[in-house]
Amino acid sequence: MPFDDHAPLAEVGLHSLSVLRIASELITDPDQEIDPTGLAAVHTVGDLRRWLHGLLAPKESVR
Repeated sequence: MPFDDHAPLAEVGLHSLSVLRIASELITDPDQEIDPTGLAAVHTVGDLRRWLHGLLAPKESVR
């Protein structure tokens, strides 16, 4: 069954622990932390896509 950005994660078979596992597998920087507040705001496939993009996007260094 196809789903879109508006599909709730529970309907596609994902829950917070599986989302956390996906994120931890994709993050290559061992020092990067996952913000639990950001994770709590992930409810749909689109939320997950945007949240993961934010986690994986290169961060600008602070001078």
